[in-house]
Amino acid sequence: MSRSGADETVRCAHCSLPVPPGLVEDGAERQFCCQGCRTVWEAIHGSGLEDYYRLREELAAAGTRPAVSGRGFQEFDHERFQELHVRRLPNGLARVELYLEGVHCAACVWLVEKLPRLLAGLVEARLHLGRAVVEICWDPTTLPLSAIARALDRLGYQPHPVRAGSAEAQRRDENRRALARLGVSGMIAGNVMLIAFALYGGWLHGMDPAFRDLFRWTSLVLTLLQLAWPGRVFFTGALAALRTRTSHMDLPIALGLLAGLTGGFFNTWTGSGEVYFESVNALVFFLLVGRTVQQRQQRAAYRSIELLTTLTPTRARRLEAGGDAVEVPLEAVTPGDRLEVRAGESIPADGRILTGETRLDRSILSGESRPVAAGPGDPVHAGTVNLSSRIEIRVEATGEETRVGRLMQLVERYGRERAPVVRLADRLSGWFVVVVLGLAAVNLLLWWRQDPRAAVEHTVALLIVACPCALGLATPLAVAAAVGAAARRGILIKGGEVLERLARPGRLFLDKTGTLTRGRVGLVAWSGPREPGRLVAALEAHSGHHYAAALRQAFADLGPVPPAEEVEEVAGRGIRGRVEGHDLLVGSPRFLAEAGVPLAEETAELLRRQAAEGLTPVLVAVDGRHLATAGLGDALLPDAAEAVAELR
Repeated sequence: MSRSGADETVRCAHCSLPVPPGLVEDGAERQFCCQGCRTVWEAIHGSGLEDYYRLREELAAAGTRPAVSGRGFQEFDHERFQELHVRRLPNGLARVELYLEGVHCAACVWLVEKLPRLLAGLVEARLHLGRAVVEICWDPTTLPLSAIARALDRLGYQPHPVRAGSAEAQRRDENRRALARLGVSGMIAGNVMLIAFALYGGWLHGMDPAFRDLFRWTSLVLTLLQLAWPGRVFFTGALAALRTRTSHMDLPIALGLLAGLTGGFFNTWTGSGEVYFESVNALVFFLLVGRTVQQRQQRAAYRSIELLTTLTPTRARRLEAGGDAVEVPLEAVTPGDRLEVRAGESIPADGRILTGETRLDRSILSGESRPVAAGPGDPVHAGTVNLSSRIEIRVEATGEETRVGRLMQLVERYGRERAPVVRLADRLSGWFVVVVLGLAAVNLLLWWRQDPRAAVEHTVALLIVACPCALGLATPLAVAAAVGAAARRGILIKGGEVLERLARPGRLFLDKTGTLTRGRVGLVAWSGPREPGRLVAALEAHSGHHYAAALRQAFADLGPVPPAEEVEEVAGRGIRGRVEGHDLLVGSPRFLAEAGVPLAEETAELLRRQAAEGLTPVLVAVDGRHLATAGLGDALLPDAAEAVAELR
């Protein structure tokens, strides 16, 4: 039984945290603070890895114990927590997302996703590296969520519930801590390098032994500080690798740092040989720089994709039994509720129209910029925009169950799946770690017979130089950077595998709207004098139709518009009125024909050409005479033709 000393506190045999009094087993040789620790302890001993505990105590004496909070996480089992954050699946399992502190590289994904091997009842753990969010699927009848949270905490990843905005705030806090570690590491490494320059100068030109020893001891103290805080992350990763019996890239790094520290300390103590403090400090600093850059790139990539979550409003206007509209948080909306959606607002949930007729902008889902007419009984989807008039809808799905919610889940799921080249790099980096450790052991044994000091020096050099970070981090970083760069240009890449396929010859299918075109209706062609455009803009100012908006924008450069009188809008036809004493008609050919406006033969030919080009004709008549014809459509982007030509 493990006790802490003077206070006789019973300590857990695995994590060394205090065992709650209610869990102390009288007469038991080993005590455990929870079932999770007991399971991990038995798994480690069952695999013949008992030396893990000896190594952990040695590292703990050097100040490198993983950051374990020691919390019980009982709030994760609370009914209200489960209602807010846990999703029940039809097969009886449950799913939850948790933000993890301390996630810093692709190896962390490997460690966390091995957790189901240690906890019975945990079905799956999938970690999204860019978000530092793990998706957990487990059987709540056999394993409480708090036990999973404690297991993650003991691996060095403290879990937090994912709330709107809270994960981003936690990421900002962790980014600040990472920058602070990086700044301290750079400061320490810079000072140790300055001391190293002085020692190199003394080696070339001579130095008083007292000054040499002073510089060496000062470097040793600074190196201990470097490893105690900024470099602690590598020892945390190495210990977590031992716990899950995986070949983690932090293992050779931690061993190299410890070997460099030990060799430098021995030579400083004896006053002979070389010290390696500047190499140890430089390695820690540059590795932290690389990991910081990687984290920022991956999270920037995810923030670009995260734009989809902003498509739906955070509040809705719910109609109560008495008919009053009350604004409520979107989370409070449930299927069956009646919602009011006014003109210009985004629809907050999937459902069907009860009352009202309107036009909907469904471009976010369909890619088509042309609004769609909708009335009672027609379906509506979250994220689409109500353009013209007030409607009431009956809610059928909210949140993740909406069409846009499922789209976001699809993007996130493919984002979690690593590309084949990344999976290959992960496997190679695992074998690389094993090979490096084996070569280091062989190197030490072979050189030890001839010169123990040279054996240590060569082994330290091998462990420091053979860092697998370039192999393990470069590939996922390149994929994350490519996905993020595409997302910032409006291109959502399903996964890294797509990038590999793009590098091979094949067929490429391009959506027209928003990809080759501007994604919105505009004036593409105009036949006739431009002067009536000012009158057209004055009349269309009284319409909310998307064609009216396109015409107003096209003639905005003609100056202030005069007032319009006797304005009448005919649905599906056009609009009429008086502007500056002129009778004005703007609409379809049928609208002008019904008003008795004659059309010339060349106008009929123009209408056929516009139809062939996919344009919608809008005719303008002033005082009973047809003066101009507008062709409205989704114009090609300026570089679309050039881009398509380059892809051939």
